[in-house]
Amino acid sequence: MNETPASDQEIEDAIREYHATRAEEGALAARAFSSVTVEEGIAKVVYDASLSETETRDWLSEHSIDNLAEFASAPLAQSTPESTRMRMSTVRVETELADGTPLGALENAGIRALNSLER
Repeated sequence: MNETPASDQEIEDAIREYHATRAEEGALAARAFSSVTVEEGIAKVVYDASLSETETRDWLSEHSIDNLAEFASAPLAQSTPESTRMRMSTVRVETELADGTPLGALENAGIRALNSLER
């Protein structure tokens, strides 16, 4: 197994690809995905409810995840060598609306807790 921590770009790509796949499956949060940036292991995932064809208030009340960072962190929490590498270099995942309204954050320990093999 490659024990080299993933680059910020690899983490960005994984989060972006996860949202694209989930959007195709109809996941409301993924359809509202706007952007992701990762700097020094801190991922910032931005959602824009207008992208999911619903009002922001309705979208906020409809998404069933209290901390949207749990959804955004899913590709980092999988039981794959690639996800393990990404967890090695991820400090935190932060989520917010395009207007800056926070939607939750998850530290590395929380991301690891999502992976049942690391509990």
